[in-house]
Amino acid sequence: MNPFALFMLAIFSPMLLFVALTGPIYAGILGASYAIYYKSGAAAHPLDDKLFDVFYIIDVYVKLFKQWSSHIVDASFLTYTLPLLLLPAIGIILSLGMTSRISRKLQDIFQLGVGR
Repeated sequence: MNPFALFMLAIFSPMLLFVALTGPIYAGILGASYAIYYKSGAAAHPLDDKLFDVFYIIDVYVKLFKQWSSHIVDASFLTYTLPLLLLPAIGIILSLGMTSRISRKLQDIFQLGVGR
């Protein structure tokens, strides 16, 4: 295999693994926050301007989770509990699967490049 291609892959593979590990989890947290704050009659969603502000979205999710944990009995299952717990759980499962698949493929590529 081309040594330059292996070098570039070695440079960019940690970034690829980071995105594979954190991307689906963030998408699950963002989806949960977005679904809970969804209002059908609103002109603009309150989180539309902050979609790529990671720390703000995580802060919103933590506040939603604290609100849910203090009012578990009163919270609606379909509109509050299910998105709050299920979407981040799906993101965690997807991120673990993607990370393991990508790391195995990268290991195969580097072993092929070395010639073992």
